[in-house]
Amino acid sequence: MKSSLGMRTRLPARHRRWAGLLAGGIIAVPAVLGLTACDSAQDALDRGDLCLDILDIALFDPNPSSADEAREDVRDRADKIDEIAEKASDDKLRDAAEKTAKELRAAADGDLKAGSVSEYVSEQNDRLKSLRKTCTDLGDFG
Repeated sequence: MKSSLGMRTRLPARHRRWAGLLAGGIIAVPAVLGLTACDSAQDALDRGDLCLDILDIALFDPNPSSADEAREDVRDRADKIDEIAEKASDDKLRDAAEKTAKELRAAADGDLKAGSVSEYVSEQNDRLKSLRKTCTDLGDFG
């Protein structure tokens, strides 16, 4: 008798076991890879959120009414960036945030002269380039 689509052929027990293992593997492997992809996506989102917080604090124009106010403002911003760095789950972002805070403190402790604002802006651009590179490097999560 010819088999038709309506008839089911029963596999021997040995083949059923292997078919079950194969089906389980076909389901399990993509599921595990999918969870890994979700973790990577969440890590990238977390990094992005922290980067936005850091950039929001680090991007400012020093235009105080006094040099002492400027120094205090920069130190406060550096402290806030250090707090954010402690929340970072990945080392690259933590290092970039700590470096940014350290450089802000160094700028606050420097001598303020007539040309220091333009020097500060130039240094800030360099800081932000480095931070932006870290923030947009998604290769860490692939």
